[in-house]
Amino acid sequence: MFALGGGCALVNSILAQVQDVTHGSLIESVQLKGPPIFIVGHWRSGTTLMHELMSMDSRLAYPTNFDAFVPNHFLASRFFFYPLLKMLMPRQRPMDNMSMGIGSPQEDDFALCAYGAPTPYRRIAFPNQPNREHLNLKLSDADHEVQEQLHEAMDYFLKALTVRYDSQLVLKSPPHTGRLDKLAEWFPGAKFVHVARHPYKLVPSTMRLWKLLDSLQGFQIPKYDDTWLKNYIFECKDLMYSAYFNQRDTIPKNQLVEVNFEELTANPLVAMERVYDQLEMDGFEELKPALVGYFERKKNHQKNPFTLEPSLQLEIDNNWHRYMDVFGYSNQAG
Repeated sequence: MFALGGGCALVNSILAQVQDVTHGSLIESVQLKGPPIFIVGHWRSGTTLMHELMSMDSRLAYPTNFDAFVPNHFLASRFFFYPLLKMLMPRQRPMDNMSMGIGSPQEDDFALCAYGAPTPYRRIAFPNQPNREHLNLKLSDADHEVQEQLHEAMDYFLKALTVRYDSQLVLKSPPHTGRLDKLAEWFPGAKFVHVARHPYKLVPSTMRLWKLLDSLQGFQIPKYDDTWLKNYIFECKDLMYSAYFNQRDTIPKNQLVEVNFEELTANPLVAMERVYDQLEMDGFEELKPALVGYFERKKNHQKNPFTLEPSLQLEIDNNWHRYMDVFGYSNQAG
């Protein structure tokens, strides 16, 4: 990992300078093609599914795996670097076996992490070291310098994506859940789609997610136990949703819509039509055939089974009750 990371860092640094020369002035001057759409919600809540569905709208553009993982130079290197990474990309995501490719939609927080912005994803590199950057999940409480670093990184990435695709952007990242007020300030008119899922499924799935990412992407073999990981997940939720619940009512009704994962998978066309209607977006009828085809292709996908221990269920009931109340979940398995 050290050799791979060091080699990639050198190549990325050189190519970043190339992009700055070839595209820097264009990135600096370009204007976004309409307010961005941010998909938010806790990890493993269904935000990826929503991102994939909205990315099929031909009027929208989105960051791909390639864009997000080489954000410093994807404009300059795409013609020769893209085929190489395409060969190296796994065909399935490790946490849920969903299909993926170099051109699949990806979280913009990975790009922000590559820029050195203060995102909780930097913890993955050294999972055994003390790291409190997840405290920035409640961005309004973060230092002004932290907010400005994040703003600068997001502004650059969204402008670079606009240079690449020349379309309105749809983005997805769970850490955005606690950034609503700042995103609305930085990108006037921004729209938000929040996806919720029953915590009985969400919590064990998130524990699996971090274990896999930390073991696959980290420079250390993770040594934490399930108790530490559970507490970390609960703390992240508290930060994200104390911010979200305080800020959601400040966003106009035509700029924020909330969807439950269970609703989205049971009645996808109804749920997606509601999203487009509430956000006052055109194009749902044109999108509908693609949505039908997507769910037809995925109909045989098997979700990972999770066994919820009674002790963990009790802790979820005690810790996630506001989340469950707001989004209509009871303390029964979802």
